[in-house]
Amino acid sequence: MKNNYLLTGPPIPQTGICRLLSPRSFWLLLLLAFVAARNHVSGDEPAELAASILQIRAEFDRLDGDQNERLTLDEFVLLRENPEELTRDFGIYDFDHDRVLTRSEFEAVSGLSETWIRGSIPDPFDDLLEEAVAALDESYEQWNMRPNEYVNSHTFVANFIGSISPEGKKFVTGRILRQADSNGDGRMNRLDARNFLKYQLGVLWDQGNEIREPTGRVLRLDRFLLADANNDGVVTKEEFVSSGWGQRSDEEFDRLDVQKDDRITFSEFRAFRVAENFFDTVEWFRAADLNLSGSLDLNELTKASDAERKHLLSSTIQAFDRDRDQKLTLQEFRLSMLANFNYPWFKRPTDLNRDGTLSYDEFIFHSTDLFQLQRRFYFHRLDRDGDQRLSTAEFEFLEAKPNAIRLNSVDGETFRVVYQDSDFPVLGLPDLSPDGSRMLFHRTSKDSSVGTQIVLANLAGDVVSELCSGRQPSWSPDGTQFVCARTVAEGAGGKQIWVMTADGRGGRSIGKGTSPRWSPDGKTIAFLRDNGIVLYDTVAGGSKVLLVREGHRYTTLGDGIAWAPLGDQLALLATRPNFVELILVSIPSPKPKLPREQDQLGVVVPPEKGKPGPLIAAQRGFASCRNGGQISWGQNGIFFSIISNAKGTPPKGSLIQHWVPAKNGGKMLSSGLSNKVMWKSACLGTGGKWYIGVSEH
Repeated sequence: MKNNYLLTGPPIPQTGICRLLSPRSFWLLLLLAFVAARNHVSGDEPAELAASILQIRAEFDRLDGDQNERLTLDEFVLLRENPEELTRDFGIYDFDHDRVLTRSEFEAVSGLSETWIRGSIPDPFDDLLEEAVAALDESYEQWNMRPNEYVNSHTFVANFIGSISPEGKKFVTGRILRQADSNGDGRMNRLDARNFLKYQLGVLWDQGNEIREPTGRVLRLDRFLLADANNDGVVTKEEFVSSGWGQRSDEEFDRLDVQKDDRITFSEFRAFRVAENFFDTVEWFRAADLNLSGSLDLNELTKASDAERKHLLSSTIQAFDRDRDQKLTLQEFRLSMLANFNYPWFKRPTDLNRDGTLSYDEFIFHSTDLFQLQRRFYFHRLDRDGDQRLSTAEFEFLEAKPNAIRLNSVDGETFRVVYQDSDFPVLGLPDLSPDGSRMLFHRTSKDSSVGTQIVLANLAGDVVSELCSGRQPSWSPDGTQFVCARTVAEGAGGKQIWVMTADGRGGRSIGKGTSPRWSPDGKTIAFLRDNGIVLYDTVAGGSKVLLVREGHRYTTLGDGIAWAPLGDQLALLATRPNFVELILVSIPSPKPKLPREQDQLGVVVPPEKGKPGPLIAAQRGFASCRNGGQISWGQNGIFFSIISNAKGTPPKGSLIQHWVPAKNGGKMLSSGLSNKVMWKSACLGTGGKWYIGVSEH
């Protein structure tokens, strides 16, 4: 049955119409379509290149005794000593398996020239590219017959990303959109789409630079990504020495810094023909093949692989050994993660939701998702049972331990775990009761049928009662009620704010929203809705918008709110692309009189037209970071958790930030808060004697 396509906007000038990619059918067609492109010799050394070509031709003529432009095995083994090795090599370079070597096949033979001059070796990704393009043409009703027809670039990219995500997520970043629409005119034709596939398959990077050579070498992009600690596309000397691979020196930096501008660009890194910047798949394969069989078994792979990559071996053989002989041929090897260095594949991803399997969203190796189609291909090949999850038998990953609720005395003398349960591995920050004797927190079960629930516990960590489903509970100041976020149905309308009795037996919805927090005076509940902030008057029973989504520059306002002790400000961790910022939002004083809502999910009064919105005061920004947990604000300041994207797993103790607005300063850890664990969130308890927080493992 044909796909249905929709117009995506006004007609685009010149040729064509805008078509909408069918996400589900497109992924089915592209499931096995992944590609690599060719890197042409740059011609930087023309004299050396010309001399090498003449030498290779002369060698071929010398061996071709019958002058039939073909080398048999008997002729080829006369190339040099060691006929056993040459016999193995003959099988490697006989790309079409016709038992003779042509001149083009002979040009690829190792040792005849410098590796960058060596002849072309068929790349297994080339066939996958053609399959991907064919799938693209079919999804677009034979787009190849209309190559100049344009489509809307944003719609194309959104649906493309949705098509390769098992959950159908359509998160479009500026980087991905620029790969599809380099001139920013909002449209793309078939050639643009083909080029976009090369980016997403890990063939192109940066400004269209190819990172796979026809010689069989691949760029060690993983090293560049690891050295570029702040993820800005260049490597400074400080990054190179501190975050680079191995022991790096200033002299080595100066050697790579061709422009002498104190930074290494990707183009400089790629253009420098030092062997350490490339991985030669052919030479590595030949050296690892100890028994000269023309294929690699697990023992040979283990001996040849670096220690940090050995954990990939077993799963790689299972995923890429097509003939099931427990060995990898050169082409099987080149298709695998072992011969691909687009990402730091050696880093074990983490089972973040602690369900014992790795989802596609958890199959992450770098903070910036550079090559989504390539990553999807590897996930698909590793997922041998096709359940959209990777078990430890299919791929080795880190099994995160459950979160723990900890008490930490402010003098640093006492530090203990008060709650941890392997059946509920994800925990929210506890909210202490006004009298300091009890705490509410949410916990998420490994069993999806149980979901996330709010529990009441004492300070010893004993769960007194399972109150209700929900997240982020917040006590009323008198301790008789609490507010929480609950999901009661599908879609945005199902995410609601509920006010519950302290025992959880009764409650009511006060409207759609997330992340509620009760004010210190008990008169207002603040929560998030539609990327804005809503205030609910607990006395009058009505809601009013404090901040609309058009009134700020942030893509999201985070997933938590904290009230200032005086109730005159709200603290949030707002997000811009690859950037997190602590902001303070002012509360109008005197507080506005809020009309009663017409129904529980009813109309919220919008802000008055022409009236300025609340003051947003940006406090501190964190580049290449993300929000790590809930935010809190007590008498001693604001606590929040920040996780660095660029650095991977952060060092212990580096997550919690402590900010004191009145002193206009921030520091990493508050005095007395232990740095022996990674804190997900923390706050100062009632009475000021204890910190209470959630640690990440």
